[in-house]
This record gives sequence, structure tokens and C-alpha cells, in this order.
Amino acid sequence: MEFEEMQVIWNSQNNEKLFAINEAALHKQIRRKSGSVNHLLTFFEGMMVLGNLVAGGLLMVDAIMGDGSTFQFVIAAVYLSYAVFAVIRRLWRRRVEVRFEETIVGELDKALWQIDYHIRQARSIAWWYLLPLALVVSVNFFLTGKLIWALGVLLVLVPVGYFGTRWEINKLYIPKQRELEAMRKTLLAPEVEV
Repeated sequence: MEFEEMQVIWNSQNNEKLFAINEAALHKQIRRKSGSVNHLLTFFEGMMVLGNLVAGGLLMVDAIMGDGSTFQFVIAAVYLSYAVFAVIRRLWRRRVEVRFEETIVGELDKALWQIDYHIRQARSIAWWYLLPLALVVSVNFFLTGKLIWALGVLLVLVPVGYFGTRWEINKLYIPKQRELEAMRKTLLAPEVEV
């Protein structure tokens, strides 16, 4: 049952619109949407932590086992630093989320805050994650005499990551954000008598 269907009830005796909200159904729908946003955000953060830990760990073991160069250790340290940074950001986000009230509007505001946070994170990932990592990898390839690989990493990874992230935001996150904003606007709209 959609939100709009729950909101308007017709009174056939008086031919007047009565505005009523089935609070239980509305709360269930908001919790479902909020849960999907929370799941999306948790998955994103988990992949950032796990992916960076695995990559950093494997690179560190490879550098130690093979008498690696300084840049191999730097790349491993960069990946591990990103994992630590992702954990710190997750803890900060969880602390901020506690401030929202446990009401229908509070849960909707929390879901909106979460999707806004995720969109900001996704938009900035090219600058604080992808570009520095691509530069470190390119410098490593350049110093080992693999100039073609260095240029290839920069020319392929950065644009693909940047435009891929923009596509993901526009196709997945912005529609969710608009849907939540429409629900909030409808929920808080003043009742109008016809």
C-alpha cells in the first residue's frame, strides 16, 4: 500500500475528504525505507573497511616477503589508513544518528540524513580516495620504470571511478532521496479542506 493511498480516506456520506493516516502502516513503510538506506550505507562502509584491509594486508605481506621497496610499503600503508579512516567515519556517523528522535518524523529525518551523508561520501570519494590512491600507484609504476602503466592507471582509473560514481549517485541515491523528501513533505503538509 503506497503512502498516498494511506493518507486520503473518502467519506461517502458527506462527500468530504478526510485526511487520516494509518500510523502503523506509515511507520512500517518508513522503517522499511529507512532500513534499506541504512543497509546501503552499512554495506558501503563495510566494503570500504574490508576491501582496504584485505588489499593493505596482502600488499604488506607481499612487500615484507619480497623485500619490497619503500613505495610498496607506502601503498600498503595507504590502504590500511583508509580502512582505519572508514571505521572512524562509521563510528562518527553512528554517534550522530543517535540524535534523531524515535518517532515517525524522526525516523524519516534519520533516513534523509543517512542518504544525504551517503551522497556526500560518494561524491567526494574521487577526491579523498581514488585520486590519492591512483597517484601513489602511478608513482610506484613510474619509479619501477613502467611509465605506460603509470599513465594507464591515471587515464583509466580516475575517469572511470569519477563518472561511475556520478552515475551511481544519479541512478540509485538521488531517486531514494527524492522519494523520502516527498514522503516528509506529504507527512508534514497542512490539512487542506475542500
